[in-house]
Amino acid sequence: MNSIFFRTLLGACCFMMLLQACDSDTTSVIGEDWIDNGTKVFYIDTFTVNTSTYKFDSIIVTTPSRYLIGGYTDPTFGHVKTTPYIQLNSSSLYIDSDAVYDSVALLLDYTDYYYNDTIPTQKFNVYEVLETITPDEDYFYNTTTFKTDPTSIGSVQFSPTPIREDSIHFTLNSDYGKQIFEDIQDNEINSSTEFLDKYKGIMIEADDANTAVIGIGTTSKLRLYYSIANEDDTEEGYYDIAIDTDNSFNNMTSDYRTTVFNTLQEQTDELPSPLADNLNFIQAGSGLATKIDIPFIERINTLNGSGSIMDANLKISLKKNSSTDNLSTRDSLNVYIIDQKSEIVTTLTDYTGSIVYGRKLTDEFDSNYTTYVISLKYFLDLKLNATNASNLFLGITSQGFTDSVDRYILEGEDSEENNLKTFLELNYALYNEY
Repeated sequence: MNSIFFRTLLGACCFMMLLQACDSDTTSVIGEDWIDNGTKVFYIDTFTVNTSTYKFDSIIVTTPSRYLIGGYTDPTFGHVKTTPYIQLNSSSLYIDSDAVYDSVALLLDYTDYYYNDTIPTQKFNVYEVLETITPDEDYFYNTTTFKTDPTSIGSVQFSPTPIREDSIHFTLNSDYGKQIFEDIQDNEINSSTEFLDKYKGIMIEADDANTAVIGIGTTSKLRLYYSIANEDDTEEGYYDIAIDTDNSFNNMTSDYRTTVFNTLQEQTDELPSPLADNLNFIQAGSGLATKIDIPFIERINTLNGSGSIMDANLKISLKKNSSTDNLSTRDSLNVYIIDQKSEIVTTLTDYTGSIVYGRKLTDEFDSNYTTYVISLKYFLDLKLNATNASNLFLGITSQGFTDSVDRYILEGEDSEENNLKTFLELNYALYNEY
């Protein structure tokens, strides 16, 4: 269809009421007059957008792709600590009667994930869990804990090398390993149930002075070393006890006492960006998320005529230099529709049912400027047609929200850097004007 693009005074007048409802001082309006039907298309980027930070009371932890050990202190986010609770189990409970116990170790496989400074020495302690590790109400939460023996059964100090090495080797208390070895060898334990009745699991806790969080693979294991004497030599071997991934999870805690988040006590509490130096925040694991409110979009229905949103995008940018090699950010953000209590209603999708993400765009001329773009046509249409439109908001979280500690510092709607302000832009088609 051929079309002629031109600016019109009539188009500007039609949007005067809308612009006032959007609490805006200026706008850029472009009219498009389609000769055959008189349709006009307007571009506007001055809708009111209110941003804030909130915190989930707790996060449901599904079967993790990795476990996290460690912690660090962030000047903005305070102290974050990750403590895995691991249930051990074995489907094959047999050790040769001629085997002689030697030692026990916890072998933790590196993944490709780490966060913050891995150069300093890190310290960890391992404790025996005294309660059966089982989910409450069918789920583990990031806040779930279980009672442990106060005496450590092993500790290690090391400088992590997740890129150069395969695993971390924890030598554990020999008596702990010997007891497991003899129980299996002497048939005192003959089933998984009997094993779990006596050995509930382990917990790995980081020292408060640690400076990094390390990703550990689900293929990690407890290994019992032994030897078998033969006529000519001695054969060395080992017996592995695997992780039960259904009943192992990451506990994550954060200390916000010295941060701007110390006011976030309930999930309904919010920290508006104007009260936080015009910034918003996201932190995986701890539950920090960014809330987006577009309060006046429904006023667009007051225009004289029929119309529809052709396209809409929210743009929200990282604070300059807040993403580094040690504190990296990802190429996508998760986006949800939430209600007035900040409860997740559903994942944001488009009209095809495809999930909508916040897609990362880096300035080709300056890599320090990074913006996430979120397609909002479906969401805005939903608000325009919903009876409870004022109770629909967006919640933005990081990818890996339950198995990482990724953090984001985002500019608000009143950022002092104009090119980094959070704003909504849309194209609106107006037809059958009257």
